[in-house]
Amino acid sequence: MSRTISRLIAAAFAIAALTVGTTGHADVLKLAHDQKPDQGYGPGVAKFVEILKQKVGNKVEVQLFDNGVLGNERDVTEGLTIGSQEMCVTTFGVLTNYEPQLAVMNLPFIFSDWKQVNATLTTGVMNEPFARLEQNKKFKALGVYALGFRNVGSNVAPLTSLDSFKGLKIRVPQAPLFIDTFKALGANPTPIPWGELYTAMQTKVVDAFENSSPVVEQFKLNEVTKYLSKTGHIWEGGVLLISASKFNSLPKDVQDALVSAGQESAKYQRGLIEKQDTEVEAKLSTAGMKVNTLDVKPLQDKVAPLYKQFADKNNAAALVEKVKNAK
Repeated sequence: MSRTISRLIAAAFAIAALTVGTTGHADVLKLAHDQKPDQGYGPGVAKFVEILKQKVGNKVEVQLFDNGVLGNERDVTEGLTIGSQEMCVTTFGVLTNYEPQLAVMNLPFIFSDWKQVNATLTTGVMNEPFARLEQNKKFKALGVYALGFRNVGSNVAPLTSLDSFKGLKIRVPQAPLFIDTFKALGANPTPIPWGELYTAMQTKVVDAFENSSPVVEQFKLNEVTKYLSKTGHIWEGGVLLISASKFNSLPKDVQDALVSAGQESAKYQRGLIEKQDTEVEAKLSTAGMKVNTLDVKPLQDKVAPLYKQFADKNNAAALVEKVKNAK
């Protein structure tokens, strides 16, 4: 039995134990994510529950499992397929393993600002990849929460130019586009599970990592990291998912409420993270991290060939242009 399957079975038993004695509402939706309840996805998920209750009352009960208690992102995403839980929040970096065109959201420097991000997510640009995710993998997307623009944390030195990336052993997600991005920059990308990063930085298994400033604060990575260089190289978000089979089994009014609550809560949460981006960097600086900016144009030039590679491999040239031109 594989380790992943074992973890999923264990998660199913954990859920059964935790939900014994719950009230007998018509439908229970168990929602898992790896963030804290008051940070990251947490406020968005709470808003989702609040809005859903306003719309359908006690027809649905959403039970939250945060802080990764049911496993990592891959575990809980696979959990939708075996029924260990009905909902989760999963980053685009992980979801690209299920629908490759979703990786367009992680193309380096494709987003110049939050306005473009929000336009991409609210004007139908991503409808086709999400529809294929639902059709082929049975994961229905209800909304997209934000982690924000990713920067680089390092213990070697501040990143001041393209040369600073040369040979840098940097933790990245197990996602091809992230790996290819840092290879193109001359670094040594090293996939490590997120839950192991703090210790990996502390013990010098890796010298650097990349993630958004709010995530750095949430997971206290400033305690084991000296420098934060504002590259803004990739925007990352987490998709609020529900098992398509579960969704389709629900009454039409509940389905409509889930979609509406997903979109409304996602808009709310993205607004929070956009505001936090700048505020958190000031906090990290005050706490002792040395925060710097750099000219990213040489970085953009270096990774530019990845756009064509991605488009050719995934028949996604039109999608890339739609994202680039979203307003």
